[in-house]
Amino acid sequence: MATGKTNKPNRKVAAAAVAAPATLALVTDDGVPTAPQPAEKGASLKKKELIDRVMAATGGKKKDVKEVVEATLAVLGAALQSGEGLNLPPFGKARIAKTKGEGTSSAMTVKLRGAGSKRAPQDRKQALADPDEDS
Repeated sequence: MATGKTNKPNRKVAAAAVAAPATLALVTDDGVPTAPQPAEKGASLKKKELIDRVMAATGGKKKDVKEVVEATLAVLGAALQSGEGLNLPPFGKARIAKTKGEGTSSAMTVKLRGAGSKRAPQDRKQALADPDEDS
């Protein structure tokens, strides 16, 4: 049933997207991931900002990126609600430490172990003598 409202674009959202800093891209032109800048203590990433960052990193349209981000968050939330742990290599590993309550009034504590930076493979220990040298 129609409510009489039209689907007009929100101009405030468009202005906020333009005002976002240009350093949001976490991937270089070559597709190599870059390290994000450290956030201020107590700062949190909101869904709108996440959508803007993903849009900047992928170059996708906001409508498409929003659908994908919302679907991803819904799947991750459902997995945690059902008691599953998450193992997402660039993000890290998450597991439920404790839960309290049921249904919509439930709360859970999730422990997250960050993936950290990838370590370079370490060389084997060097031999004391050259391979062609007799001992």
